[in-house]
Amino acid sequence: MTASTTRPVVFFDGQCPVCSREIGLYQRLDTAGAVEWRDLHAPGALDDTDLTWDQAMQRFHCRDVDGVMRSGVDAFALVWSYLPYWRWASRIVRGLGLVRPMEPLYDWYARRRYSRSCSVQGDCR
Repeated sequence: MTASTTRPVVFFDGQCPVCSREIGLYQRLDTAGAVEWRDLHAPGALDDTDLTWDQAMQRFHCRDVDGVMRSGVDAFALVWSYLPYWRWASRIVRGLGLVRPMEPLYDWYARRRYSRSCSVQGDCR
């Protein structure tokens, strides 16, 4: 997708307890409705993306306002930049150039979360 949108779109696993708690916190802070939140388990959540369901389940993804799909630490930093109380985290991660150095830690966590989600949900297609 290359078309510009009015707000970023977050794709999250609504059946993951950790993900749901974290996204729930972000949603409560997003009182301005600056971010669109899409649960991957909702019908059509990925219809306007090139992501497969399996790809989306393996990493945290966010599409920015320019239509660029971001994932991992980069996606978190983008989302944080729209949320009160979290903007400082985005500034630190981006300003100090920590996106790439933090990716291996995020990759480790994402692989672990994905395998645990698959075994609990029993549905990793």
